[in-house]
Amino acid sequence: MKKSAFLIIGMIIFVSACSNPGDPEKVLARARKYARQGEYEKALQDHIWFHDNALKYKPSLYGVRITFALLDWIELGKNYPKAHNALIDIRDRKTDLIKNRQGTRELFHDVKSINKYLNESQKTVDLFKEMTVCDFELAKSCYPLAKDDLIAHQEFKLCDRMMEAPMFIIRDMRKILDQNIQIYKTNQWADTAHLEWTIKYYLEETESTLIVLVNNNRFVEAKRFLAEASKDIDIARINAGLADLKNKYLANQLPAG
Repeated sequence: MKKSAFLIIGMIIFVSACSNPGDPEKVLARARKYARQGEYEKALQDHIWFHDNALKYKPSLYGVRITFALLDWIELGKNYPKAHNALIDIRDRKTDLIKNRQGTRELFHDVKSINKYLNESQKTVDLFKEMTVCDFELAKSCYPLAKDDLIAHQEFKLCDRMMEAPMFIIRDMRKILDQNIQIYKTNQWADTAHLEWTIKYYLEETESTLIVLVNNNRFVEAKRFLAEASKDIDIARINAGLADLKNKYLANQLPAG
């Protein structure tokens, strides 16, 4: 083989190695190491790469990318303002894409998560309000992601407008509950943490729906919704949690007895 051929092959290998730095989890771990060592610029570049590319290699990192990785980035920004500003720039660019009808549910989830860890959830509420005007269908699909922020900022009328019918909500809640209980009972890998998440999710979905219904004076529907949420439930902690929610939100509206 000619020398030039070896050079071409070497260049291809070099370019490939540079464009594919490897396992995203290793990149995130390296970012943490760089941050501990005070090599902040290197840490920032790894965080940017992880945010932009992790899901291309490992879709299973969806949750890590918008939680633990962002927390690490926020911590880096406390010591390295450039990192803080870079995260804001990313948030703002994605916000602009959504406002210009180029958004997706995943893009909104990114913006919501960044706002959460920046303690700027009002920006999520403001963006969602704009979405109801510029891209209503996207707003509708993103409501489950936005509802906690909307409720926290007492946007009950907007929630009432965007929320699915209670019968559909309870249908989906029960489906997820039944599926996860079955997984917990039949799979060895499903530990108590899986069951804890299942119970927590069910009660949180019930409460957020009740909050919207009650704050829009839909008390009859709230009563029916809670009755359906309690129907045929044989998990003591869920029943206890639902009883607490009844006392918290409906005690003054229900007839005696």
